[in-house]
Amino acid sequence: CKEENIQRLDLSKSSITVIPSSVKDCTSLVEFYLYGNKISSLPPEIGCLANLKTLALNENSLTSLPDSLQNLRHLKVLDLRHNKLSEIPDVIYKLHTLTTLYLRFNRIRVVGDNLKNLSNLTMLSLRENKIHELPAAIGHLVNLTTLDLSHNHLKHLPKAIGNCVNLTALDLQHNDLLDIPETIGNLSNLMRLGLRYNQLTSIPATLRNCTHMDEFNVEGNGISQLPDGLLASLSNLTTITLSRNAFHSYPSGGPAQFTNVTSINLEHNQIDKIQYGIFSRAKGLTKLNMKENALTSLPLDIGTWTQMVELNFGTNSLTKLPDDIHCLQNLEILILSNNLLKRIPNTIGNLKKLRVLDLEENRLESLPSEIGLLHDLQKLILQSNQLNSLPRTIGHLTNLTYLSVGENNLQFLPEEIGTLENLESLYINDNASLIKLPYELALCQNLAIMSIENCPLSALPPEVVSGGPSLVIQYLKLHSPYRQM
Repeated sequence: CKEENIQRLDLSKSSITVIPSSVKDCTSLVEFYLYGNKISSLPPEIGCLANLKTLALNENSLTSLPDSLQNLRHLKVLDLRHNKLSEIPDVIYKLHTLTTLYLRFNRIRVVGDNLKNLSNLTMLSLRENKIHELPAAIGHLVNLTTLDLSHNHLKHLPKAIGNCVNLTALDLQHNDLLDIPETIGNLSNLMRLGLRYNQLTSIPATLRNCTHMDEFNVEGNGISQLPDGLLASLSNLTTITLSRNAFHSYPSGGPAQFTNVTSINLEHNQIDKIQYGIFSRAKGLTKLNMKENALTSLPLDIGTWTQMVELNFGTNSLTKLPDDIHCLQNLEILILSNNLLKRIPNTIGNLKKLRVLDLEENRLESLPSEIGLLHDLQKLILQSNQLNSLPRTIGHLTNLTYLSVGENNLQFLPEEIGTLENLESLYINDNASLIKLPYELALCQNLAIMSIENCPLSALPPEVVSGGPSLVIQYLKLHSPYRQM
Protein backbone atom coordinates (compact mmCIF):
# COMPACT_ATOMS: atom_id res chain seq x y z
CA CYS A 1 0.00 0.00 0.00
CA LYS A 2 2.65 2.46 1.18
CA GLU A 3 4.76 2.62 -1.94
CA GLU A 4 2.07 2.39 -4.56
CA ASN A 5 -0.25 5.12 -3.33
CA ILE A 6 -3.21 2.83 -4.04
CA GLN A 7 -6.58 4.58 -3.87
CA ARG A 8 -8.84 1.60 -4.57
CA LEU A 9 -8.43 -1.87 -3.09
CA ASP A 10 -10.85 -4.73 -3.74
CA LEU A 11 -10.33 -7.85 -1.61
CA SER A 12 -13.91 -9.08 -1.90
CA LYS A 13 -14.67 -12.79 -1.84
CA SER A 14 -11.09 -13.68 -0.89
CA SER A 15 -11.88 -15.91 2.14
CA ILE A 16 -10.24 -13.36 4.44
CA THR A 17 -10.83 -13.98 8.16
CA VAL A 18 -8.51 -11.33 9.65
CA ILE A 19 -7.35 -7.92 8.43
CA PRO A 20 -3.71 -7.42 9.49
CA SER A 21 -2.75 -4.37 11.54
CA SER A 22 -0.46 -3.38 8.65
CA VAL A 23 -3.61 -2.05 7.00
CA LYS A 24 -2.64 1.23 8.71
CA ASP A 25 -0.05 1.77 5.95
CA CYS A 26 -2.75 2.05 3.26
CA THR A 27 -3.31 5.72 4.10
CA SER A 28 -3.99 6.75 0.51
CA LEU A 29 -7.00 4.42 0.19
CA VAL A 30 -10.25 6.11 -0.86
CA GLU A 31 -12.27 2.97 -1.62
CA PHE A 32 -11.88 -0.31 0.30
CA TYR A 33 -14.00 -3.33 -0.67
CA LEU A 34 -14.04 -6.35 1.64
CA TYR A 35 -17.46 -7.88 1.00
CA GLY A 36 -18.11 -11.59 0.95
CA ASN A 37 -15.35 -12.64 3.36
CA LYS A 38 -15.32 -14.25 6.82
CA ILE A 39 -14.31 -11.25 8.88
CA SER A 40 -15.66 -11.18 12.45
CA SER A 41 -13.83 -8.06 13.68
CA LEU A 42 -11.83 -5.10 12.36
CA PRO A 43 -8.44 -4.05 13.76
CA PRO A 44 -8.28 -0.60 15.44
CA GLU A 45 -5.74 0.35 12.75
CA ILE A 46 -8.61 0.66 10.25
CA GLY A 47 -9.01 4.14 11.76
CA CYS A 48 -5.72 5.19 10.16
CA LEU A 49 -7.25 5.22 6.66
CA ALA A 50 -8.05 8.89 6.97
CA ASN A 51 -8.84 9.40 3.26
CA LEU A 52 -11.38 6.60 3.04
CA LYS A 53 -14.70 7.57 1.43
CA THR A 54 -16.18 4.12 0.74
CA LEU A 55 -15.93 1.09 3.03
CA ALA A 56 -17.79 -2.05 1.93
CA LEU A 57 -17.99 -4.75 4.61
CA ASN A 58 -21.18 -6.48 3.52
CA GLU A 59 -21.55 -10.25 3.79
CA ASN A 60 -19.17 -10.85 6.68
CA SER A 61 -19.67 -11.88 10.33
CA LEU A 62 -19.15 -8.57 12.12
CA THR A 63 -20.79 -8.18 15.54
CA SER A 64 -19.16 -4.82 16.41
CA LEU A 65 -16.94 -2.05 15.03
CA PRO A 66 -13.82 -0.47 16.59
CA ASP A 67 -14.16 3.05 18.04
CA SER A 68 -11.22 4.14 15.89
CA LEU A 69 -13.60 4.16 12.92
CA GLN A 70 -14.65 7.66 14.02
CA ASN A 71 -11.31 8.91 12.66
CA LEU A 72 -12.57 8.33 9.12
CA ARG A 73 -13.58 11.96 8.75
CA HIS A 74 -14.28 11.72 5.01
CA LEU A 75 -16.29 8.48 4.98
CA LYS A 76 -19.37 8.79 2.76
CA VAL A 77 -20.48 5.23 2.10
CA LEU A 78 -20.56 2.46 4.72
CA ASP A 79 -21.99 -0.90 3.69
CA LEU A 80 -22.67 -3.39 6.50
CA ARG A 81 -25.40 -5.48 4.87
CA HIS A 82 -25.60 -9.14 5.87
CA ASN A 83 -23.53 -9.11 9.06
CA LYS A 84 -24.37 -10.09 12.64
CA LEU A 85 -24.83 -6.72 14.31
CA SER A 86 -27.37 -6.88 17.14
CA GLU A 87 -27.29 -3.10 17.49
CA ILE A 88 -26.03 -0.09 15.58
CA PRO A 89 -22.49 0.38 16.92
CA ASP A 90 -22.16 3.76 18.70
CA VAL A 91 -19.22 4.70 16.52
CA ILE A 92 -21.51 4.84 13.46
CA TYR A 93 -23.38 7.77 15.01
CA LYS A 94 -20.04 9.66 15.06
CA LEU A 95 -19.50 9.35 11.30
CA HIS A 96 -21.08 12.73 10.54
CA THR A 97 -19.95 12.78 6.90
CA LEU A 98 -21.89 9.62 5.94
CA THR A 99 -24.30 10.02 3.02
CA THR A 100 -25.08 6.32 2.48
CA LEU A 101 -25.53 3.72 5.21
CA TYR A 102 -26.56 0.14 4.49
CA LEU A 103 -27.51 -1.99 7.52
CA ARG A 104 -29.84 -4.42 5.80
CA PHE A 105 -30.13 -7.97 7.11
CA ASN A 106 -28.55 -7.75 10.53
CA ARG A 107 -30.09 -8.40 13.96
CA ILE A 108 -30.66 -4.80 14.98
CA ARG A 109 -33.51 -4.26 17.47
CA VAL A 110 -33.03 -0.63 18.49
CA VAL A 111 -32.21 2.58 16.64
CA GLY A 112 -30.71 5.19 18.98
CA ASP A 113 -31.55 8.89 19.32
CA ASN A 114 -27.99 9.64 18.21
CA LEU A 115 -29.25 8.94 14.71
CA LYS A 116 -29.86 12.70 14.57
CA ASN A 117 -26.09 13.20 14.21
CA LEU A 118 -26.14 11.65 10.73
CA SER A 119 -27.84 14.64 9.13
CA ASN A 120 -25.91 14.26 5.85
CA LEU A 121 -27.45 10.87 5.09
CA THR A 122 -29.30 10.70 1.78
CA MET A 123 -29.74 6.92 1.81
CA LEU A 124 -30.47 4.75 4.87
CA SER A 125 -31.37 1.07 4.65
CA LEU A 126 -32.44 -0.80 7.80
CA ARG A 127 -34.38 -3.43 5.87
CA GLU A 128 -34.71 -6.96 7.27
CA ASN A 129 -33.84 -6.34 10.91
CA LYS A 130 -35.86 -6.72 14.12
CA ILE A 131 -36.70 -3.07 14.77
CA HIS A 132 -39.90 -2.39 16.75
CA GLU A 133 -39.67 1.38 17.02
CA LEU A 134 -38.14 4.30 15.14
CA PRO A 135 -36.95 7.30 17.21
CA ALA A 136 -38.22 10.83 16.56
CA ALA A 137 -34.58 11.60 15.74
CA ILE A 138 -35.34 10.34 12.21
CA GLY A 139 -36.83 13.79 11.63
CA HIS A 140 -33.34 15.35 11.80
CA LEU A 141 -32.28 13.50 8.65
CA VAL A 142 -33.65 16.20 6.40
CA ASN A 143 -31.41 15.24 3.46
CA LEU A 144 -32.71 11.68 3.19
CA THR A 145 -34.02 10.77 -0.25
CA THR A 146 -34.32 7.00 0.31
CA LEU A 147 -35.36 5.29 3.54
CA ASP A 148 -35.88 1.53 3.59
CA LEU A 149 -37.45 0.14 6.78
CA SER A 150 -39.19 -2.84 5.17
CA HIS A 151 -39.30 -6.27 6.79
CA ASN A 152 -39.13 -5.12 10.43
CA HIS A 153 -41.65 -5.08 13.30
CA LEU A 154 -42.72 -1.43 13.33
CA LYS A 155 -46.23 -0.73 14.67
CA HIS A 156 -46.10 3.06 14.43
CA LEU A 157 -44.01 5.77 12.81
CA PRO A 158 -42.97 8.95 14.63
CA LYS A 159 -44.71 12.12 13.45
CA ALA A 160 -41.23 13.53 12.86
CA ILE A 161 -41.02 11.41 9.69
CA GLY A 162 -42.83 14.34 8.10
CA ASN A 163 -39.66 16.45 8.48
CA CYS A 164 -37.81 14.29 5.95
CA VAL A 165 -39.22 16.42 3.15
CA ASN A 166 -36.65 15.34 0.54
CA LEU A 167 -37.69 11.69 0.67
CA THR A 168 -38.51 10.28 -2.76
CA ALA A 169 -38.67 6.62 -1.68
CA LEU A 170 -40.03 5.35 1.65
CA ASP A 171 -40.32 1.59 1.98
CA LEU A 172 -42.38 0.29 4.91
CA GLN A 173 -43.71 -2.97 3.51
CA HIS A 174 -43.83 -6.12 5.62
CA ASN A 175 -44.04 -4.45 9.05
CA ASP A 176 -46.84 -4.46 11.65
CA LEU A 177 -47.96 -0.87 11.06
CA LEU A 178 -51.37 -0.05 12.55
CA ASP A 179 -51.47 3.51 11.26
CA ILE A 180 -49.58 6.14 9.27
CA PRO A 181 -49.11 9.64 10.76
CA GLU A 182 -50.87 12.58 9.09
CA THR A 183 -47.45 14.19 8.65
CA ILE A 184 -46.81 11.79 5.76
CA GLY A 185 -48.52 14.47 3.68
CA ASN A 186 -45.48 16.73 4.16
CA LEU A 187 -43.42 14.39 1.98
CA SER A 188 -44.48 16.07 -1.24
CA ASN A 189 -41.46 14.74 -3.17
CA LEU A 190 -42.39 11.13 -2.50
CA MET A 191 -42.45 9.01 -5.65
CA ARG A 192 -42.49 5.56 -4.07
CA LEU A 193 -44.28 4.55 -0.87
CA GLY A 194 -44.23 0.87 0.10
CA LEU A 195 -47.08 -0.06 2.46
CA ARG A 196 -47.76 -3.67 1.42
CA TYR A 197 -48.38 -6.29 4.06
CA ASN A 198 -48.96 -4.30 7.23
CA GLN A 199 -52.00 -4.07 9.53
CA LEU A 200 -53.39 -0.77 8.30
CA THR A 201 -57.13 -0.15 8.40
CA SER A 202 -56.99 3.39 7.03
CA ILE A 203 -54.81 5.78 5.04
CA PRO A 204 -54.44 9.46 6.02
CA ALA A 205 -56.16 11.94 3.70
CA THR A 206 -53.00 14.08 3.72
CA LEU A 207 -51.38 11.54 1.39
CA ARG A 208 -53.14 13.40 -1.43
CA ASN A 209 -50.26 15.92 -1.28
CA CYS A 210 -47.82 13.27 -2.53
CA THR A 211 -48.73 13.90 -6.15
CA HIS A 212 -45.50 12.56 -7.66
CA MET A 213 -46.36 8.93 -6.85
CA ASP A 214 -47.01 6.77 -9.90
CA GLU A 215 -47.91 3.65 -7.93
CA PHE A 216 -50.29 3.15 -5.00
CA ASN A 217 -49.90 -0.27 -3.41
CA VAL A 218 -51.48 -1.26 -0.09
CA GLU A 219 -51.77 -5.00 -0.74
CA GLY A 220 -52.23 -7.20 2.31
CA ASN A 221 -53.74 -4.80 4.86
CA GLY A 222 -57.20 -4.45 6.44
CA ILE A 223 -58.39 -1.38 4.55
CA SER A 224 -62.09 -1.13 3.67
CA GLN A 225 -62.16 2.39 2.24
CA LEU A 226 -59.88 5.22 1.17
CA PRO A 227 -60.27 8.95 1.93
CA ASP A 228 -62.68 10.62 -0.52
CA GLY A 229 -60.97 11.57 -3.74
CA LEU A 230 -57.52 10.39 -2.62
CA LEU A 231 -56.77 8.45 -5.81
CA ALA A 232 -58.11 11.28 -7.98
CA SER A 233 -55.71 13.72 -6.26
CA LEU A 234 -52.79 11.41 -7.06
CA SER A 235 -53.17 12.19 -10.73
CA ASN A 236 -49.87 10.61 -11.82
CA LEU A 237 -50.86 7.13 -10.68
CA THR A 238 -50.54 4.45 -13.35
CA THR A 239 -50.75 1.39 -11.09
CA ILE A 240 -53.25 0.87 -8.25
CA THR A 241 -52.99 -2.27 -6.11
CA LEU A 242 -55.63 -2.72 -3.39
CA SER A 243 -55.55 -6.53 -3.33
CA ARG A 244 -55.96 -8.56 -0.14
CA ASN A 245 -57.86 -5.97 1.88
CA ALA A 246 -61.45 -5.56 3.12
CA PHE A 247 -63.03 -3.48 0.33
CA HIS A 248 -66.75 -4.10 -0.20
CA SER A 249 -66.93 -1.62 -3.05
CA TYR A 250 -64.71 0.45 -5.32
CA PRO A 251 -63.05 3.44 -3.59
CA SER A 252 -65.25 6.54 -3.63
CA GLY A 253 -64.06 9.13 -6.10
CA GLY A 254 -65.79 8.09 -9.31
CA PRO A 255 -64.19 7.83 -12.76
CA ALA A 256 -61.72 10.68 -12.06
CA GLN A 257 -59.57 8.43 -9.87
CA PHE A 258 -58.58 6.19 -12.79
CA THR A 259 -57.82 8.81 -15.45
CA ASN A 260 -54.17 7.86 -16.11
CA VAL A 261 -54.21 4.37 -14.64
CA THR A 262 -53.05 1.42 -16.75
CA SER A 263 -53.38 -1.38 -14.15
CA ILE A 264 -55.86 -2.00 -11.29
CA ASN A 265 -55.61 -4.95 -8.91
CA LEU A 266 -58.48 -5.56 -6.46
CA GLU A 267 -57.93 -9.29 -6.04
CA HIS A 268 -59.13 -10.96 -2.84
CA ASN A 269 -61.63 -8.41 -1.51
CA GLN A 270 -65.41 -8.56 -1.02
CA ILE A 271 -66.56 -6.38 -3.92
CA ASP A 272 -69.92 -7.41 -5.37
CA LYS A 273 -70.26 -4.83 -8.14
CA ILE A 274 -68.30 -2.83 -10.70
CA GLN A 275 -70.20 0.43 -11.08
CA TYR A 276 -71.46 1.44 -14.50
CA GLY A 277 -69.14 4.07 -15.98
CA ILE A 278 -66.41 3.72 -13.34
CA PHE A 279 -63.79 3.36 -16.10
CA SER A 280 -65.30 5.94 -18.46
CA ARG A 281 -62.21 8.18 -18.15
CA ALA A 282 -59.68 5.36 -17.93
CA LYS A 283 -58.63 5.48 -21.56
CA GLY A 284 -55.30 3.78 -20.84
CA LEU A 285 -56.56 0.97 -18.60
CA THR A 286 -55.19 -2.31 -19.97
CA LYS A 287 -55.19 -4.62 -16.95
CA LEU A 288 -57.94 -5.34 -14.41
CA ASN A 289 -57.69 -8.04 -11.75
CA MET A 290 -60.93 -8.75 -9.84
CA LYS A 291 -60.08 -12.34 -8.87
CA GLU A 292 -61.59 -13.67 -5.61
CA ASN A 293 -64.38 -11.18 -5.04
CA ALA A 294 -68.18 -11.47 -4.86
CA LEU A 295 -69.21 -10.38 -8.38
CA THR A 296 -72.46 -11.86 -9.66
CA SER A 297 -72.56 -9.87 -12.90
CA LEU A 298 -70.44 -7.57 -15.05
CA PRO A 299 -71.37 -3.95 -15.84
CA LEU A 300 -73.49 -3.19 -18.91
CA ASP A 301 -70.82 -0.88 -20.31
CA ILE A 302 -68.12 -3.56 -20.43
CA GLY A 303 -68.13 -3.12 -24.20
CA THR A 304 -66.51 0.31 -23.76
CA TRP A 305 -63.36 -1.13 -22.15
CA THR A 306 -61.79 -1.32 -25.59
CA GLN A 307 -58.15 -0.88 -24.49
CA MET A 308 -58.27 -3.81 -22.06
CA VAL A 309 -55.53 -6.41 -22.62
CA GLU A 310 -55.87 -8.56 -19.50
CA LEU A 311 -59.04 -9.32 -17.51
CA ASN A 312 -59.15 -11.60 -14.47
CA PHE A 313 -62.59 -12.42 -13.04
CA GLY A 314 -61.56 -15.79 -11.59
CA THR A 315 -63.25 -17.06 -8.41
CA ASN A 316 -66.41 -14.95 -8.39
CA SER A 317 -70.08 -15.90 -8.82
CA LEU A 318 -70.65 -14.85 -12.43
CA THR A 319 -73.53 -16.66 -14.13
CA LYS A 320 -73.12 -15.17 -17.60
CA LEU A 321 -70.75 -13.28 -19.83
CA PRO A 322 -72.20 -10.22 -21.62
CA ASP A 323 -72.46 -10.48 -25.42
CA ASP A 324 -70.65 -7.12 -25.57
CA ILE A 325 -67.45 -8.90 -24.59
CA HIS A 326 -66.77 -9.01 -28.35
CA CYS A 327 -65.95 -5.27 -28.30
CA LEU A 328 -62.74 -5.90 -26.36
CA GLN A 329 -60.68 -6.32 -29.51
CA ASN A 330 -57.35 -5.85 -27.70
CA LEU A 331 -57.98 -8.54 -25.09
CA GLU A 332 -55.14 -11.09 -24.86
CA ILE A 333 -55.84 -12.77 -21.50
CA LEU A 334 -59.32 -13.60 -20.19
CA ILE A 335 -59.59 -15.51 -16.91
CA LEU A 336 -63.07 -16.66 -15.84
CA SER A 337 -62.16 -19.75 -13.81
CA ASN A 338 -64.20 -20.83 -10.80
CA ASN A 339 -67.48 -19.09 -11.64
CA LEU A 340 -71.01 -20.31 -12.43
CA LEU A 341 -71.00 -19.88 -16.22
CA LYS A 342 -73.24 -22.23 -18.20
CA ARG A 343 -72.49 -20.82 -21.63
CA ILE A 344 -70.06 -18.66 -23.53
CA PRO A 345 -71.50 -16.17 -26.04
CA ASN A 346 -70.87 -16.88 -29.74
CA THR A 347 -69.32 -13.41 -29.98
CA ILE A 348 -66.24 -14.75 -28.14
CA GLY A 349 -64.87 -15.50 -31.61
CA ASN A 350 -64.34 -11.77 -32.21
CA LEU A 351 -61.54 -11.56 -29.63
CA LYS A 352 -58.91 -12.04 -32.32
CA LYS A 353 -55.92 -11.24 -30.08
CA LEU A 354 -56.85 -13.66 -27.30
CA ARG A 355 -53.85 -15.80 -26.23
CA VAL A 356 -55.16 -17.24 -22.94
CA LEU A 357 -58.74 -18.30 -22.17
CA ASP A 358 -59.28 -19.84 -18.74
CA LEU A 359 -62.74 -21.30 -18.07
CA GLU A 360 -61.76 -23.90 -15.48
CA GLU A 361 -64.38 -24.90 -12.89
CA ASN A 362 -67.58 -23.55 -14.38
CA ARG A 363 -70.78 -25.29 -15.49
CA LEU A 364 -70.25 -25.30 -19.24
CA GLU A 365 -72.04 -28.05 -21.15
CA SER A 366 -70.86 -26.95 -24.59
CA LEU A 367 -68.65 -24.45 -26.39
CA PRO A 368 -69.67 -22.29 -29.36
CA SER A 369 -68.06 -23.35 -32.64
CA GLU A 370 -66.86 -19.73 -32.97
CA ILE A 371 -64.11 -20.58 -30.50
CA GLY A 372 -62.25 -21.82 -33.57
CA LEU A 373 -61.87 -18.21 -34.72
CA LEU A 374 -59.40 -17.46 -31.92
CA HIS A 375 -56.37 -18.13 -34.11
CA ASP A 376 -53.85 -16.57 -31.68
CA LEU A 377 -55.02 -18.72 -28.75
CA GLN A 378 -52.11 -20.52 -27.05
CA LYS A 379 -53.70 -21.71 -23.83
CA LEU A 380 -57.26 -23.03 -23.44
CA ILE A 381 -58.29 -24.26 -19.99
CA LEU A 382 -61.63 -26.07 -19.73
CA GLN A 383 -60.85 -28.35 -16.78
CA SER A 384 -63.74 -29.20 -14.40
CA ASN A 385 -66.82 -28.39 -16.46
CA GLN A 386 -69.67 -30.51 -17.82
CA LEU A 387 -68.64 -30.68 -21.47
CA ASN A 388 -69.92 -33.65 -23.47
CA SER A 389 -67.91 -32.77 -26.56
CA LEU A 390 -65.53 -30.25 -28.09
CA PRO A 391 -66.45 -28.39 -31.28
CA ARG A 392 -64.70 -29.66 -34.41
CA THR A 393 -63.55 -26.08 -35.06
CA ILE A 394 -61.03 -26.56 -32.26
CA GLY A 395 -58.77 -27.84 -35.03
CA HIS A 396 -58.37 -24.26 -36.27
CA LEU A 397 -56.48 -23.26 -33.12
CA THR A 398 -53.13 -24.01 -34.71
CA ASN A 399 -51.17 -21.86 -32.21
CA LEU A 400 -52.52 -23.77 -29.22
CA THR A 401 -49.74 -25.17 -27.00
CA TYR A 402 -51.80 -26.05 -23.90
CA LEU A 403 -55.24 -27.68 -23.83
CA SER A 404 -56.82 -28.78 -20.59
CA VAL A 405 -60.19 -30.60 -20.78
CA GLY A 406 -59.84 -32.95 -17.80
CA GLU A 407 -62.71 -33.58 -15.37
CA ASN A 408 -65.52 -33.26 -17.92
CA ASN A 409 -68.02 -35.68 -19.51
CA LEU A 410 -66.25 -36.09 -22.85
CA GLN A 411 -67.07 -39.27 -24.77
CA PHE A 412 -64.64 -38.60 -27.62
CA LEU A 413 -62.13 -36.07 -28.94
CA PRO A 414 -62.70 -34.63 -32.42
CA GLU A 415 -60.31 -35.98 -35.04
CA GLU A 416 -59.48 -32.36 -35.94
CA ILE A 417 -57.29 -32.31 -32.82
CA GLY A 418 -54.59 -33.74 -35.11
CA THR A 419 -54.15 -30.33 -36.77
CA LEU A 420 -52.88 -28.77 -33.52
CA GLU A 421 -49.27 -28.99 -34.63
CA ASN A 422 -47.97 -26.79 -31.78
CA LEU A 423 -49.77 -28.61 -28.98
CA GLU A 424 -47.32 -29.48 -26.18
CA SER A 425 -49.60 -30.27 -23.21
CA LEU A 426 -52.93 -32.11 -23.33
CA TYR A 427 -54.94 -32.90 -20.21
CA ILE A 428 -57.90 -35.24 -20.77
CA ASN A 429 -57.80 -36.96 -17.36
CA ASP A 430 -60.94 -37.86 -15.38
CA ASN A 431 -63.37 -38.12 -18.29
CA ALA A 432 -65.29 -41.18 -17.13
CA SER A 433 -66.94 -41.83 -20.52
CA LEU A 434 -63.89 -41.36 -22.73
CA ILE A 435 -63.39 -44.80 -24.22
CA LYS A 436 -61.28 -44.05 -27.30
CA LEU A 437 -58.87 -41.54 -28.76
CA PRO A 438 -58.64 -40.44 -32.41
CA TYR A 439 -55.70 -41.76 -34.42
CA GLU A 440 -55.12 -38.16 -35.51
CA LEU A 441 -53.78 -37.41 -32.04
CA ALA A 442 -50.54 -39.06 -33.19
CA LEU A 443 -50.08 -36.18 -35.65
CA CYS A 444 -49.43 -33.72 -32.80
CA GLN A 445 -45.66 -33.86 -33.24
CA ASN A 446 -44.83 -31.51 -30.36
CA LEU A 447 -46.96 -33.22 -27.74
CA ALA A 448 -44.71 -33.67 -24.68
CA ILE A 449 -47.20 -33.99 -21.82
CA MET A 450 -50.45 -35.95 -21.93
CA SER A 451 -52.55 -36.80 -18.89
CA ILE A 452 -54.98 -39.72 -19.30
CA GLU A 453 -55.53 -40.78 -15.66
CA ASN A 454 -58.97 -42.11 -14.79
CA CYS A 455 -60.17 -42.42 -18.38
CA PRO A 456 -61.46 -45.91 -19.31
CA LEU A 457 -60.10 -45.84 -22.91
CA SER A 458 -61.62 -49.29 -23.25
CA ALA A 459 -61.31 -49.23 -27.06
CA LEU A 460 -57.54 -49.51 -26.62
CA PRO A 461 -55.74 -52.67 -25.42
CA PRO A 462 -55.49 -52.50 -21.59
CA GLU A 463 -51.75 -53.21 -21.64
CA VAL A 464 -51.28 -50.12 -23.85
CA VAL A 465 -53.32 -47.91 -21.52
CA SER A 466 -51.50 -49.16 -18.43
CA GLY A 467 -48.20 -48.38 -20.18
CA GLY A 468 -49.00 -44.67 -19.94
CA PRO A 469 -49.40 -41.78 -22.39
CA SER A 470 -46.25 -42.35 -24.44
CA LEU A 471 -47.25 -45.95 -25.19
CA VAL A 472 -50.77 -44.80 -26.10
CA ILE A 473 -49.34 -42.32 -28.63
CA GLN A 474 -47.04 -45.03 -30.05
CA TYR A 475 -50.03 -47.33 -30.46
CA LEU A 476 -52.06 -44.63 -32.22
CA LYS A 477 -49.13 -43.94 -34.56
CA LEU A 478 -48.66 -47.62 -35.33
CA HIS A 479 -52.32 -48.28 -36.08
CA SER A 480 -53.04 -44.96 -37.70
CA PRO A 481 -54.10 -44.74 -41.33
CA TYR A 482 -51.74 -41.72 -41.43
CA ARG A 483 -48.67 -43.69 -40.39
CA GLN A 484 -47.01 -43.28 -43.77
CA MET A 485 -47.06 -39.54 -43.06
